[in-house]
Amino acid sequence: MKHKMHVAWYWYIVAVFVLVSIAGTMTVVAEEEGSASPLAIAIDATYASAYYWRGASAGAGTSFMQPSVDVSYTAGPVAVGANVWYSQGIEDGDDNSEIDYTVYLGASLGAVDVSAGVIDYVIPNSFPFAEGHVLEANAGVSISALPIDNSITFYMNLAGDDDSSMYLAPSLGTSYKNLGIGLTAGLVLGESEFYGTEGAALVDITPSISYTIPGDAETSVSFNIGYNPDSDLKMSYVTIGTSFSID
Repeated sequence: MKHKMHVAWYWYIVAVFVLVSIAGTMTVVAEEEGSASPLAIAIDATYASAYYWRGASAGAGTSFMQPSVDVSYTAGPVAVGANVWYSQGIEDGDDNSEIDYTVYLGASLGAVDVSAGVIDYVIPNSFPFAEGHVLEANAGVSISALPIDNSITFYMNLAGDDDSSMYLAPSLGTSYKNLGIGLTAGLVLGESEFYGTEGAALVDITPSISYTIPGDAETSVSFNIGYNPDSDLKMSYVTIGTSFSID
């Protein structure tokens, strides 16, 4: 029996105050060190021909618009930020909208980047694996010094999921000029109704190839093939995304 978890509005205000406090502290440190501490706003608009997420068809229907807004503050090697991401089916879908709220903290340590964050997934009640909200924590590390960029991120549901499901996502990627090639995998670390597994399982293998439009580094097209070895689900889909940044 799942428990329904609602995130009260004041927790978002608390998160904002925490981010502002951290940003203020970093401002003082940055000013003392004489380094820049810019505030950045990034707006992204993405079209997806299908919505594949961690080994599952996450949205009913086909064709989705998925815009997002990201606000971050950087001081030295450390950055804090907040992100709002929205998904809405364009056709052949009923009650297939989703909105995700994220707060995160990251640090760049030379060729190694570390990050941590919390995501509140607000998803349709028609989804079989959750009711209302799912709150998830994550922590990850990425290394760019090698010929192939690689990263690994750990996720764990904190609320909205009685199994407290855990998920591990390693990825590899490389690029040459305007072409990028990537490979991601997803492993569920135990029995999970959320992911539909009876135990630990490999639920996602997704190779992708992307192309950045010449003369416009913010616009790219990506072709992806998602495969879930546990359920034998296969999905191919295209994404087209563009972003605009204000520093």
